[in-house]
Amino acid sequence: MTSLSSQERTVIQTLLELNYSIRAIARFINRSPATVSVEIHQVTPYKADIAHALALKKRHLRGRHHTLTPAIAVFLNEHIGILKWSPETAAHVLGLPFKTIYNWLNAGRLKLSLADLPDKGIRQKRQSDGRRQVICSRPFN
Repeated sequence: MTSLSSQERTVIQTLLELNYSIRAIARFINRSPATVSVEIHQVTPYKADIAHALALKKRHLRGRHHTLTPAIAVFLNEHIGILKWSPETAAHVLGLPFKTIYNWLNAGRLKLSLADLPDKGIRQKRQSDGRRQVICSRPFN
């Protein structure tokens, strides 16, 4: 749905002052009667300049909004980068999907990179000393 222009709002105001019906105004500006009705009921009594200013003020509320706030970014940078939490643990504490945190890491929205993550995903290799098998914390190449 596209919003009305300031010229269309001025036409609505003028036609309302001339006692046109909502359907007649809608036909005149080639819009749905529902659109005109909602527009008229936004501001009472209807003034085009006030309605347009209100529409511009509400415009930032549309669309998708990012979940990553500065507070969440600080939390993740501290707990993953400094305290070495896994992204899964941090996601559980924040109530977010862990994939979201990985997406933020890949997109560069956090001060961390994938190299800064703890090494919990590295497969541990077994090293034999002849008598028994010992698990090494770091794999040998």
